[in-house]
Amino acid sequence: MKIRVIGLTLLSVLFFASCSSDAEETINAADLDTIKRVVSKIEDETVWSVELEKDRLSQNITSNAELFAPGINLTKDNSRILKMYTPAVYPSFSDFGSLDVSKTEYKFITSAEEICSYISSNDQENLFTCFSSNYRFNYVFFVQELKRDWKVNMETDFSLSDALFERFILGEAFCTENLVQIPARFYCNKGFLDVTLYMSSVQEKSVYNIKIVRWGKNV
Repeated sequence: MKIRVIGLTLLSVLFFASCSSDAEETINAADLDTIKRVVSKIEDETVWSVELEKDRLSQNITSNAELFAPGINLTKDNSRILKMYTPAVYPSFSDFGSLDVSKTEYKFITSAEEICSYISSNDQENLFTCFSSNYRFNYVFFVQELKRDWKVNMETDFSLSDALFERFILGEAFCTENLVQIPARFYCNKGFLDVTLYMSSVQEKSVYNIKIVRWGKNV
């Protein structure tokens, strides 16, 4: 009798365990089916954007290493060499031109910077000495035009004792055998002034003329 009871009990346990396992598998399958339906619904309702640069995104890009040597990845060591073969990029303004002064001799750049510093600080005495002796009448014309148009364009009175500009930039020069033309832009809180320096190509800090090209007001 005891053997029968034990046998029935064991069968009952096995039956319930089997049912529990089947129910668990059934629930997992149902959950999985629900997840699949949700994912499928999201994919159908999602609006995908047009793929940009498809070919580029599939490539192994290593900066400009391909220009250096195919198959060689860019590293800290060979990047120094690569820079020697990569041309520098300079900013440019549509109403002024390029700021590339790399092709201009250093002595002309330093002379132009010194002359522009005299203009910025309103140093009339030193500016006068920069003009070639045969062209000092052009200094008078430049200063007169600067004084005359200053109030109109900058809306303040011109003062001989005050600095005129806060900073300046130089543009790409045009050089001939006897003449160097360097554009310069001067900035102040009211606006800017563009001029062209006409300098001697054989004598440093020797100016033939300074021509006012453009006035600009800050908006």
